[in-house]
Amino acid sequence: MRRPPAFAAALLSLSLLGSCQTAPGTGQTNFNIVSAEKEAKMGAEAHPDILSQFGGTYEDPKLQAYVAGVGQRLVGSTEIPEATFRFTVLNSTVVNAMALPGGYVYVTRGLLTLADDEAELAGVIGHEIGHVTARHTAQRYSQAMAANLATGLLGAVVGAVTGISGAGNLAGVAANAYIQGYSRDQESEADSLGIRYMNASGWDPDYMATFLAKLRDQSRLEAVLAGRSPDAVDEYSMFASHPRTIDRVKDAAAAGKGAGHQGAVGRDLYLSHLDGMLVGDDPGEGVIRGRVFSHAGLGIRFEVPPGYRLVNGAKAVTAKGPDGALIRFDMGPEAQMDMTSYLQNQWAKGARLSNMEAVTVGGMPAAVGLTRLSTNKGSMDARLVAIKDGRAVYRLLFLTPPQVTAQQVEGQRRATDSLRHLTEAERGDVKPLRLRIVTVKPGDTVESLAERLPYDDHKLERFRVLNGLAEGKALTPGEKIKTVM
Repeated sequence: MRRPPAFAAALLSLSLLGSCQTAPGTGQTNFNIVSAEKEAKMGAEAHPDILSQFGGTYEDPKLQAYVAGVGQRLVGSTEIPEATFRFTVLNSTVVNAMALPGGYVYVTRGLLTLADDEAELAGVIGHEIGHVTARHTAQRYSQAMAANLATGLLGAVVGAVTGISGAGNLAGVAANAYIQGYSRDQESEADSLGIRYMNASGWDPDYMATFLAKLRDQSRLEAVLAGRSPDAVDEYSMFASHPRTIDRVKDAAAAGKGAGHQGAVGRDLYLSHLDGMLVGDDPGEGVIRGRVFSHAGLGIRFEVPPGYRLVNGAKAVTAKGPDGALIRFDMGPEAQMDMTSYLQNQWAKGARLSNMEAVTVGGMPAAVGLTRLSTNKGSMDARLVAIKDGRAVYRLLFLTPPQVTAQQVEGQRRATDSLRHLTEAERGDVKPLRLRIVTVKPGDTVESLAERLPYDDHKLERFRVLNGLAEGKALTPGEKIKTVM
């Protein structure tokens, strides 16, 4: 005798609603259908995805060991000191930190560059450990499943939450935890736990708040560099995805550490481990210098028009311009055909291309075509350029709102024509930038040291944010500061 589907769903729903577990970090019993074993599996399955999306592991064993040491010291002060945690420095310029269930904790080298001492790093890692010990990802996953059971869409919901069909594979929700973001209550809970772990491990918990202040200043600087108001926070920035107020964290730290307890800061030790760390783009993925992108491995370079800001990514280089204009550079699959055929039959297959033309770009055979695309930002005019370099195919996509296309055409042509092979001398000049720790000498000023930074714009603002210097704060001879060389 077969049970009716509705009856079976009701039994499953009751079973889920009875699934409550205690989070070790908080001691609270919450609805949670994910076992500790499945959490470990979630983290293990999602770990390669995190590495691929954030540039892989940063290849510096000493720095990796140092960060892991800070993390393990904090773990020793948690409610589960014997639990297995894995700490990884990611080879990414993005300022971010994240945690996966099962004890996988990540910080980017971009975040290490921004932090100014060991206590700030401990605050970041302690917060991420708090998400693990509070089992926040498992709770969110469980709530999503239960909510959708009520609509009878269990299978579809699990696929939507995990990105993978079937209820057995939980990797997707773990891999997207850092993107989806936690609730404000969960962020607050992770702050409280992180402060508890910092305090018990001997670091000054006040420095969780000092890093949040730096994070806010960094977000404002990034907005300015992108041509936006400093009050506009990018929705993908860590400051936006970790909604925490500095005053509230300060209050929590003051309440947590008790009277007379100072705690360690560890600035000199921290800076000594950062000296020589890669800053900005990894040369293996090409480097950006102002409006020029150069890739020594591919042996090419190109330049975007004035008003555009280049951003390097793992899969593409993009440049945002005025009035919603966008440029994207990437590599397509190898092509055995000519570039006009490639445009029509492979890259833009199914699109109606106009003004198709075979051209030469930097001595390489190429083709250009125009079309109009529907995007989530409305209709956009698209100029597609495919360039063949041996077996490689380079692709330039120019997108502009129709009302500004005419003003952008000349700049698009110049950007296309700027793509060429590097000379041997230029290949040798594609060198990485590195963080250097220097001692302030008599006569050094914020302005004089900022002027030496290898950037084309906003040098003073960059130097102040890099070193956490408030406007008007002077340097003291003998103190150590960060610079980029």
